[in-house]
Amino acid sequence: MVEAKILNLAITDKGFVVILKPEKSDKVVPISIAYLEAQSIMSSLIGYKIERPLTHDIVYSIFQNCNIRLINVIIDNVHIDTFFAKLVIEHSDKNIFIDSRPSDAIALSLKFKTPIFIEEHVIEKSGIILEENDNLMKVKDGIPFTYQRFDREELKESSSENIFIKKEKEEINDVNTEESDIKENNNKKNREELQKLLDQAVKEERYEDAARYRDELDNLSE
Repeated sequence: MVEAKILNLAITDKGFVVILKPEKSDKVVPISIAYLEAQSIMSSLIGYKIERPLTHDIVYSIFQNCNIRLINVIIDNVHIDTFFAKLVIEHSDKNIFIDSRPSDAIALSLKFKTPIFIEEHVIEKSGIILEENDNLMKVKDGIPFTYQRFDREELKESSSENIFIKKEKEEINDVNTEESDIKENNNKKNREELQKLLDQAVKEERYEDAARYRDELDNLSE
């Protein structure tokens, strides 16, 4: 196992990524994480206290009150793009290994100020060598890894939640746009079907039905 530090937290075209830097290695290990875990990790990194406790704050309180100690966390496996981790805890003089998502494990390691370890075969399989240039990190074999880094000092001066609120709004807007497109497509299909029914009713001189289809078309247009 190799101890690793958090190099940075980033936003990529695929979402949030935490970038781990193993000691004495030229490689870094980027791990995709979800919105809430990213918020918890960044809050710990810059020392910003969120008013309402997040899930990791609650786990931290439970451990503290139940005399459970987090010794370290281990990222011990990876399959395709899915990483696996374990929490190593001490309770009643016994070491216990608990399966965890890496994002949760990393967030808790920051809360408890405990080491993060990565198995060497995970680094070998998923580690990448990067050349940094502004907001573009280029893999040396030519594969680009584009990201937007967080500036910790800037976030300290404002609020660690701003970037996450912005990201959440963007995701909500994307969902709303997609729903609007689906609704528009459905309306278009309905209009086409109603127009066919209206034409057929007029052709067959079923004027009462034609009037009803016309009213439904007018409602769709509105």
